[in-house]
Amino acid sequence: MAIGKGVLQTSLVAGQTAITRVRATNPLKLLCPQRSPKAAWVYATTYGGGLVAGDQVHLEANILSGTTCVLTSQASTKVYKSPQGNTCQQTVHARVDKDALLVIAPDPITCFADARYRQHQQIDLQTTGSLVLVDWITSGRRARQECWMFSHYYSRIDITYDHHPVFLESLLLDPTDGPIDSPHRLGRFHCMALLVIVGPAVEQATATMIQEVSQQKIEPDCPLIQAASPIPQGAVLRVLGTDTESVGRELAGRLEFLSGRLDGGPWSRKW
Repeated sequence: MAIGKGVLQTSLVAGQTAITRVRATNPLKLLCPQRSPKAAWVYATTYGGGLVAGDQVHLEANILSGTTCVLTSQASTKVYKSPQGNTCQQTVHARVDKDALLVIAPDPITCFADARYRQHQQIDLQTTGSLVLVDWITSGRRARQECWMFSHYYSRIDITYDHHPVFLESLLLDPTDGPIDSPHRLGRFHCMALLVIVGPAVEQATATMIQEVSQQKIEPDCPLIQAASPIPQGAVLRVLGTDTESVGRELAGRLEFLSGRLDGGPWSRKW
């Protein structure tokens, strides 16, 4: 078991976004390639390619006024089995200042059989700050017939805007409550995603997304199901898919509006 802590800060330097503070300890690694002067790109990863034996990762991010930051990952976050019952944990606490944009768009969480995992994301937006957050999970290693065979999964997301709560969600998937792949739970689906967009920088995309999704029809045995709803200052999109690839394509399409500001979508150089 290891406890890794990370600190990240972006600032305006000569009118462009720059990373002015970054630090991480094992097992967390923060990679910061110079991709574009329009945004700071940060790839979070871990030594060994995943979380093992109760690893804990904590990241504090401070996105200062007028900057744009993309926080993503090198690949899916793998959570290995916990034979001793130790729970792996990840927490992110980010503060987004005025006129700043934070995009959190990692690859999905993939829990192996008997894995235990918990995460908490707390995002505090100041007035005119904006956020795009993707949180998604796969059923596991389907090629090894490991579908929803982990022991425990818990995710909590707290978002405030100008010190007022605008979104709070907790998700618990635990087989002690019944088979996760039962018809009344996740059934035939193998990927579940949540997209939250908040703030003035994404206002137009919010209206477009809600309108498009509301006009879609859900057919029996549809491989992809979506639902969108408004929240204060933004919107939330929920996606269920029978495979990870189709969910990934849908998310990438929904985030295409960011290309101009980021010089490419969050996954433009990976998929």
